[in-house]
Amino acid sequence: MNRPGLVRWALAAAALSMTAAMTGCVGPSPIPTVSPTATVEPTPTPTSTPAPAADPLDGVVALVATAETLDLRDRDGALVEQFHYLDQPAGVIDALSIVFGAAPVDEERPGTNHTPPATSHVWGDVEIEERHYDEARREAESIEMSWPRFAVYFDAPTYDGIDLTTPSGYHAGDVLADLVAGFDSDDWTCVGQGVDVVAIDEYVEWQGGVVEREFGVALANRGSMGGSPDGVDDDGTVIWIGAPYPVAEGCA
Repeated sequence: MNRPGLVRWALAAAALSMTAAMTGCVGPSPIPTVSPTATVEPTPTPTSTPAPAADPLDGVVALVATAETLDLRDRDGALVEQFHYLDQPAGVIDALSIVFGAAPVDEERPGTNHTPPATSHVWGDVEIEERHYDEARREAESIEMSWPRFAVYFDAPTYDGIDLTTPSGYHAGDVLADLVAGFDSDDWTCVGQGVDVVAIDEYVEWQGGVVEREFGVALANRGSMGGSPDGVDDDGTVIWIGAPYPVAEGCA
């Protein structure tokens, strides 16, 4: 055998033998590591905030002064709120502040021989007069409508788009002569014609028990309050409306 050829064969055989041996010692190829796929979070569905419920007072279109209450009514004539003149005034002041969108202008008034001290709360042509009577005496003598805790006054037919009226539809600015057929001319108050009059049973200490008294809404006119100023004609126009007013048996 040729040596060089034998050597090459021997080397080749040795190489094959070593390759086989190495092949047997090498472990399997590693499994590729797969990077985790990012989880896509679902986009949250936006939730709408419910609109606040409408305040019923926003629908008030009329203030109606009655003999016993101030009524707030909507455009269908439905009653939205009602405040009795013997109620504490805070409720009606809060309600009218919502209706007119502003707090009132307040003014303190001293008492007189005929009236108690009062706080005037004014929104333009609407006034709530908060009256400060002696509450201890009221309780002791069971005085009720003769001492209302508040009164209401309208100085114009409307204010800020709100109708200012009475149950019979009277307004400041009406002419009494045009209204005579609508009320009893004997129902007179100390400031003018009384309308929408009701009878109320009330305990009167000096009369010794419960008596029936009549209260109404006053259509004030200059002739009943000392006449017109110089140069102003008194044509019987209602200059303001006020409630509650007792039907007068006499005026001091």
